[in-house]
Amino acid sequence: MPSKVEKITEDDPLIIAPCGINCSLCRAYVRDRNPCPGCRGEASNKSNSCLNCAVKNCKELAAGGYQFCYSCASYPCAKLLHLDLRYRTRYRVGVIANLERLQAVGAGRFVDEEAAKWSCPQCGARLCMHKPQCLNCGCTW
Repeated sequence: MPSKVEKITEDDPLIIAPCGINCSLCRAYVRDRNPCPGCRGEASNKSNSCLNCAVKNCKELAAGGYQFCYSCASYPCAKLLHLDLRYRTRYRVGVIANLERLQAVGAGRFVDEEAAKWSCPQCGARLCMHKPQCLNCGCTW
């Protein structure tokens, strides 16, 4: 029997990807079968798009030893601006805004704020940024 991949927990600041996305809000993270452990987790169960992410695999990010993109001299780079536009348009999540908030309040507080922001108003379950309805009770948010 294969070992279960350990996910980074929703309240751990490591759940925030270098680009500012909260991985605990991703449909791959919340799925029951083969859940993704989060961007900073081990490679098992990650999709190819996650494994090949241009931002996560950025040479400048790695060379500088940066935890988040806002620390890089090239911030915001074209890759990050493209990701920000895509996520704001499709999922109402601004990665640049997330990074600015992260820089202002720190990862611990940001994770706490995200937990409040992304809780279902009806049942309190964690919402998924990729779905317009609660995966627990089905209400539209």
